[in-house]
Amino acid sequence: MQGRHTAFVAVIADCWASFIVSWRRVTPSSAATVPIALCAALLAACAGVPTRTPPDPAATAQAFAARRLDNLASALPPPAAGWDRAQWLDAALLLNPQLAEARARATAVAAGERTAAQIRNPTLNLFGEYVTAAAGGAAWLYGLSMDFLLQRPGDRSRAKRSAALETQAAQSDVAESIWQVRTALRQSLLDVVYARDEAALLQQLVAAREKLQESARANLDAGEIAGGEALRTQLELSVARQRLNQISMQGSEAGGRLAAAVGVPAAALDGIPLLWPQWDGIGALSPDLSGSIRQEALIDRPDLVRALREYDLAETTLQGEVARRWPEFHITPGYAWDNGGVRENQLNETLHDNELGMSLELPIFNRNEGPIGEAVARRELAGKHLESVQAGLFMQMEQAERNWPRARQAWRDATDAAVLARQHGEAEQRALNAGASDRPTLLLAQIEAIEAQLLALQAAYEAQQAFAALEDAYRRPLEGPECAMPMSWRTEKIS
Repeated sequence: MQGRHTAFVAVIADCWASFIVSWRRVTPSSAATVPIALCAALLAACAGVPTRTPPDPAATAQAFAARRLDNLASALPPPAAGWDRAQWLDAALLLNPQLAEARARATAVAAGERTAAQIRNPTLNLFGEYVTAAAGGAAWLYGLSMDFLLQRPGDRSRAKRSAALETQAAQSDVAESIWQVRTALRQSLLDVVYARDEAALLQQLVAAREKLQESARANLDAGEIAGGEALRTQLELSVARQRLNQISMQGSEAGGRLAAAVGVPAAALDGIPLLWPQWDGIGALSPDLSGSIRQEALIDRPDLVRALREYDLAETTLQGEVARRWPEFHITPGYAWDNGGVRENQLNETLHDNELGMSLELPIFNRNEGPIGEAVARRELAGKHLESVQAGLFMQMEQAERNWPRARQAWRDATDAAVLARQHGEAEQRALNAGASDRPTLLLAQIEAIEAQLLALQAAYEAQQAFAALEDAYRRPLEGPECAMPMSWRTEKIS
């Protein structure tokens, strides 16, 4: 280390000597203009400020309100024909504002790599000194000096490594944001199609209960049933209508969440069909839960990658603090002149003064023990955080892997019950046609069949949520059109 600093000092001394030789050739009258020229050059270097375009909230709000899928997602098929989940995801990757913010944040972090690679500029000092001599002469002594920093070995490489690690951490944040957008998009699409199908069944339920109420009213007028039974039929009809209104509101809210996940106003989805054919076919879902996928998730999940980069950053910071035990040198070559001198025998002559100084911090009161101790503690914290994140991944995966078979079995049981209820309704229809039953009995059987279908639909929705939790644990799609997309959508490189 000492040899490298000595060689660097020698290079600076040689360059400074060449500069002084050239300086002495400058006439005294023109020498005074050199500091002015240096100041002008410094001001010119500071003048190149990038132009700024201030944001206009009114204009940005108007631009967002005018967003339409057919105008912004030109690379996709016409949305009026209907999009699958992969095409909705493509649109969200292009339009989602939160994802655009995450990308911009990562780009801002990556810009620090250029700063870390820069070499420190020297510091220019201009000074004037009034000098008096014992013989009685006096004069102003003018001069300049430059301060060169001799960085410790490895300081610049550590700074570049830290900047690169921060960029990688920011990239993992972008990957996590992409997955969160995909999760929100899938959930909102599921809510929309579930609300649509449940509303269709509830409309059938309301129609059946309206017929049952008409039959009960006729039987009440005929004195065949009591008033309490007719009132119970009326209350059940009111409950069915309330359920229909609630699911309609939920469907509207789900459409708003879908628009937010894509990055467009809700009006942009008007008239666009939302396709998820056979979403309730849970039996067709057979995720690959191989050990290699699990192991990959335990290594490559974005939140785990960020924890790893944070640990690497803590280690690099510790190395830098340990390196600060060695002094950091400042080499300060200087030059001064005076036209006239301060001694009588140097009148009308120019006095020249060459200087070479060195400064460093003396490790008298401490050896940087405090910052080193803090860096060690932060590295220990980063290690514990990494272990905590990985333990959380284990628990999330195990919970999702346990819940998925249970949800699938619950769907099968509800589907079997719906089949039995439908068969019972068909038997009651045949009995009515044969004159062995009455219409209220048939309507009750039809209502039971609709309720069983609603339970099966709810079980399919819950199974889809359990499947989504499984995908969320692995941070990868396990079925559907997204599996055919290139893996690049899951993570993006920031240039």
